[in-house]
Amino acid sequence: MEHGGFKLKKSGHGVVELINHDDNPDLVILAIPDLHIPFHHPDAFRFLKDIRDEFNPDLVVCLGDEVELASLSFHDKNPDAPSAKDEYLASLGHLQDLYKLFPDVLVCNSNHTSRPYRVAFSAGMSSHMMKSYNELLNAPKGWSWHDRIIIQNVCYIHGDPKSGANATKAWMNENRMSTIHGHIHGWGGVQYSSSPFKQIVGMNAGCLIDLEAIAFKYGSKYANKGTLGCGIIRGGREAHFIPMR
Repeated sequence: MEHGGFKLKKSGHGVVELINHDDNPDLVILAIPDLHIPFHHPDAFRFLKDIRDEFNPDLVVCLGDEVELASLSFHDKNPDAPSAKDEYLASLGHLQDLYKLFPDVLVCNSNHTSRPYRVAFSAGMSSHMMKSYNELLNAPKGWSWHDRIIIQNVCYIHGDPKSGANATKAWMNENRMSTIHGHIHGWGGVQYSSSPFKQIVGMNAGCLIDLEAIAFKYGSKYANKGTLGCGIIRGGREAHFIPMR
C-alpha cells in the first residue's frame, strides 16, 4: 500500500504503519483534530492552510470526526438543527475545500464519521450494502481510513472512548508508545513520559469546531470549552500543540 510516495503496511487490529521512513528521520506530521464539518470553526481552513505553509508537513493525519452527522446521533436531536439531507450536502461542499488543501490524508476512524455505519448496523444492514468512506464523503483516492496509524513509533488514533484531562496519559500507558489523539475537545496539549529505557510523547490535538454552532449547544452549560488548535509532530520524538491564531 502506498500513500503520497510512502509505503504503508497493514497489520492486525486495524493498524497501518509507515515502513520506509529511515531515509528521513525528521518527518514532519500535521495532525488535524476534530472539525465536525459543517459545524467547523469559520477560520479552521485558513488556519490549517497557514500551518501547512509554515511547517511544510511530509504527511497529514486527520484524527477523525472530520464530519459531525448530528442528524444520525443516537442521542436526543435538536429539532432546530439542519435536516439529515441538508447537513450531509453542506458537509460535502466544505469537504471539497478541505480536499483541495490536503489531497493525501491518513484518517483515523472515529465515532462521528462512523455514524452511518453504526445506524446501519443497529438496523441489521450488512456492511456489504454500505458505501465506503471515500464514496460516502466524495473523498479523493489520497484519503484512507484506519483504526490506528503508526508513523515513526507514534500511534495516531481518534481517542474514543476515553474522556477527560487525563486521557492522553491513559492512551500512552495502554498503547505503551507515543500517542497523538483528538476526540476530547476541552483539552489540548503535550505530555512527555520517560523510563530508564525510552521517552515517549502524548498529545491531545484539541479541536477546530465552531463553539457557537447549534451542534454544540449542549455544551453551553459547561465552563470548559473546546480548545482550538492542531498538532505538529517531528521525527517521532517531539510534539507541539499549535493554538489557533
